[in-house]
Amino acid sequence: MTGAVSGTPGDPGMVEFVIERLLDAPDGWRPLVREMVARWPATPAGEVILAVVTAASEIERMFGPGSPAREGAAQGWRIAALLGVDLYAMVALGLPHATAGDLARYWKIDPWFRDL
Repeated sequence: MTGAVSGTPGDPGMVEFVIERLLDAPDGWRPLVREMVARWPATPAGEVILAVVTAASEIERMFGPGSPAREGAAQGWRIAALLGVDLYAMVALGLPHATAGDLARYWKIDPWFRDL
């Protein structure tokens, strides 16, 4: 089962994609969110965040403390938090916020992810 019931995104390929990018040293995480939005524009915005959280959690589960891979997990948690802030800002401003594509449109106002 996928989605809200199990706490995992509907597309397991999305989590795999995120894990690969987070582990792609040293800066594979930088274009991650832009690539996700381009690849899955119709995906719910919250699912993008959930995929990043799930990937970060899986990296932590697979690699023990002290492993260099843990840096990828840390970047994942950071990205998820910042995406959550963007989504909150979109809601607060009354902007469309349902899909990953809406995130890309928001980045015309707040370009941090666009320029990362």
